[in-house]
Amino acid sequence: MINDLYQLTDEIYRLIQTFSDKNREEGIQKLEYLLLKRRDLIEKLPPKSRDNESIGKKIVEMNKEIDQKLILIRHQIMVDLRLLKAKKKHSNRYVNPYETKTFDGMFYDKKN
Repeated sequence: MINDLYQLTDEIYRLIQTFSDKNREEGIQKLEYLLLKRRDLIEKLPPKSRDNESIGKKIVEMNKEIDQKLILIRHQIMVDLRLLKAKKKHSNRYVNPYETKTFDGMFYDKKN
């Protein structure tokens, strides 16, 4: 069981190393599938034993790098979403310039 977990973690590690913007959608889907599968394996994992200690250390080391790379991927996705939102807002303003309400040049009468 620990060997299956090691193989799955190694596959995730290799996928993370080759992750790029060109194959991002496919990569995200495959990562999500592999991470869910790995979570299920971790939940079924028996208590720690001395035989599996070295493999466990390797998995932990790979997991540290996987976590760092996933954070970078998440950050890049968030940046792309913000840029997309800004483009959409700018595009809407360009298509319909009178939709936005501006308060420049308005006069408020305070006497009434």
